[in-house]
Amino acid sequence: MLGNSFTFVNNMPSTLAELTGAEVVQHTRGGARLAEQLNPKTKMGGLTQAALENEKWDYVILQEMSNGPITAKESFLKNVHLLCEKIWENGATPVLYATWAYKRGGKQLQSFGMDYDEMYREMYEAYHEAAEQNDAMIADVGKRFYEIADQQDIFAEDGCHPNELGSQIAAQVIADVILADQAKNKETIVEIMANETDTRLHIFYLYQMLLTQSDEEHPLSTKQITDRMMEQHHILVHRTTVPKDIDLLRAAGVDIVGERKRAWEYHLADRKFSLPELKILIDAVQSSKFITEKKSKILIEKLVSLTSETNADKLKRSVHITGRVKSENEKGYYIVDAINEAINAGVKISFYYFELNGKKRKVLRNDGKPYTVSPFDLIWDGDYYYLTGFCDERSAVRTFRVDRISQQPELLAEKAIEKPDGYDVSKYTTEVFRMFSTDEPIDVTLRCENCVMKSVIDKFGMKIKTTSLDADTFRTTVKVCAGPTFYRWVFGAGGKILIESPIETRNEYSEMLQKALNQL
Repeated sequence: MLGNSFTFVNNMPSTLAELTGAEVVQHTRGGARLAEQLNPKTKMGGLTQAALENEKWDYVILQEMSNGPITAKESFLKNVHLLCEKIWENGATPVLYATWAYKRGGKQLQSFGMDYDEMYREMYEAYHEAAEQNDAMIADVGKRFYEIADQQDIFAEDGCHPNELGSQIAAQVIADVILADQAKNKETIVEIMANETDTRLHIFYLYQMLLTQSDEEHPLSTKQITDRMMEQHHILVHRTTVPKDIDLLRAAGVDIVGERKRAWEYHLADRKFSLPELKILIDAVQSSKFITEKKSKILIEKLVSLTSETNADKLKRSVHITGRVKSENEKGYYIVDAINEAINAGVKISFYYFELNGKKRKVLRNDGKPYTVSPFDLIWDGDYYYLTGFCDERSAVRTFRVDRISQQPELLAEKAIEKPDGYDVSKYTTEVFRMFSTDEPIDVTLRCENCVMKSVIDKFGMKIKTTSLDADTFRTTVKVCAGPTFYRWVFGAGGKILIESPIETRNEYSEMLQKALNQL
């Protein structure tokens, strides 16, 4: 267990050992952050690094400083990633011990400057994002505390640490996750007994070999097949057996082409996608703004696996990063899936929806309360997915951008409202801004009112640098092709975006506006 007083208080590791029957070792210090566990120059970091490099563990439990996932989220995500890499290398499984929001109404929460529900949501999102990014298990103690905090006394006097009951509940949640994983592993262990004459196994390997190592330009000869069967699987196959195995696969419906040259050569002809089709799909994924960079890489790897290894190398060489702004909402896949499920089931959904303020922080709409919506359609328009549906809070059909939905929607038991008469999905599609120009991009400095931060982020991404000028405005420098499309976007802000420099761009924009005025 790697953590601090939230881990060691009330001797919680001993409770966990009793619940699991495991040996539990703790590397903890009051106030410690996960960054310290990575630093071999510190006493605790040195012990942790040595333990991960030289000892064998089944699980390693990670617990960050109590508000670290909120106040230093990027550092938290980075340190979890680095520790998980070392844990996986050790052969162990990482478990995130997701901690809780401070006691409702307590002094610790008041001094932190967040309300109870907001702190819970941000802690929940940070820990679950870290777990998803690193394929780690999560013991969501924070969620359990949130569910019972109003009915049971689980906090110490400081309103931050758990009391004895709180520590027992934390240990139980962690134990339940580990024991469930142990039970699952026992169910899925299957021993396959095979020898070199096991026909069923070498037929499967032959199909796998043709699938991944052959294509029209790279057929496999009988000798190559027998040699690779020995090299890759230690199975001896006689050359006279190969044609019989090929015939067996053909009888099962596998499209295998055989051609007699100096010797018989075979390749798999039945491909789900041709190489040009895969290139188009990869380009679509690569350029999609809705799909995050991480998900794009995963999807592309899956698409590449649909062809032979030789063609896969060609596809990998053609994949390139275009510098395109990608969504940072890793939950996008699951949000879309939940909405589709609700549409098919004909039920309402509930979700939190956010905007970005002048400091690029998420601000929940609807006074921090969830929207209740009868979903009608999902629309892919340009770079984004949009949801249209009847919003109970507004008593009208509304459109929501999917990547602004904070977390996976909850499917409600209540039946959805039917589409009203005259509903036309095309009416709700959004015209999306694109900057296409033959000119070279230049740096343009903009002075903007805070209310247009969302629009600026939409076009240029979260990584742009912004400087707050006063309570109402900020400045940013962006790289654009300064042309009519860009100027139309600036004009659309209604005077809330001012081009400061370069002077040539200011003048060109002014001339365009003057020409427009002259037409009146």
